[in-house]
Parts: sequence; C-alpha cells; structure tokens
Amino acid sequence: MRNLLTYGLLLMIPSAFAALGVQGTLPGVAYADLETTTNIALCAESGAGRLSISLSCLATPSNNVQAAFGEDVNGDGVLGLEETALTVGWDCGVWFVRQGSVGRPVEEPAEADGTVRELALSVRFGASGEARRLSAESDGAPVFADLTANPQPGLHGPGWNLMRLTGRGLHGHDEAFAVRQTTDAVAIRFR
Repeated sequence: MRNLLTYGLLLMIPSAFAALGVQGTLPGVAYADLETTTNIALCAESGAGRLSISLSCLATPSNNVQAAFGEDVNGDGVLGLEETALTVGWDCGVWFVRQGSVGRPVEEPAEADGTVRELALSVRFGASGEARRLSAESDGAPVFADLTANPQPGLHGPGWNLMRLTGRGLHGHDEAFAVRQTTDAVAIRFR
C-alpha cells in the first residue's frame, strides 16, 4: 500500500510544476500613426510562484515597445487604460516599469543605438499575489536597483487575465515578448 501511495504522489508532482507561457510578436503596422497593438489572454494561477517577463526590441531613439498587464474587468477582450495594473517596456532610450496606467514610471537609461536589446524581469510572489522579490536585467546587466531592492505592491496580480502588447515608432520594432508564470510545488509527507 505504501508503494502504491508513493507512486500516486509521484504521478501528481509534474502537475505541481505546471507553467503557463505566452510568446508573441506584434502585427504589422496598418495605419499612418505607426502604432500596432494586440491583446493576448493570460491564465492566472493561484498560489505562490514566479512571473517572468522577457521583452526584446530594436532600441532606437524613437521606438516605444511595451507589454501591459491587468484584468479585463468589462470583458471586451481589450486591456483598457483603467484596467492596466503594470506596464514594462522600452520608450525612446529608456527601459521603464510603470504601476497602473498613469503613474510615474521607474526608468533605466539605455543606449538607443538601433541594436536589439532585451529586458528580463522576474517577480517572485506569495500565495496572496504580493511581490516578494524582483530581479531585473537588461542584456545581462542588473537594472532598476531601487525597485529590485524594495519590490512594491502591484508588480503581480493574481487576477490578471490579459496582456496588451504595443509598438510605436518610426523604425521597425523587431520585437519579441515572452511571459511565463510558474506555480511553486507542494510537498506532502506521510508518516
């Protein structure tokens, strides 16, 4: 019986490590304002875990490429400004993190030399969704030192179900987005 119980628990372990992942790029520019956007559904998981965000783009002085996260409260499939809880991205020579849709962003200057650059954020959150740790890197170098030293509320939301990707600028974006959420495993011991 003990071996059967152990075998049953081992079969359940892979599901405890289930990860939700989203990858995307923007559709082509269709209008003269050079803005393109798309909304992608997210599937939020409850419990403690990690949210990893990776964004790469052509770093030019005129480009803006960003990923916004939040809860589609009105259910229209579009993440509106009032529904936006967190936005991360590149804006004309700086990486930024903005909580909410109108708050002052935390910015990190970067060289806008027309090469592809990458921002990677990883938010470790507790069972109720509060951010506990944040790590941030741009092309492998640490960024947002003040924010990573003192993670603020709002860097993760357990109800987030939509991501809005946006690109603007005179040059091509050459963007790539990846979002992954993993839930911590649960260990059960029997005596």
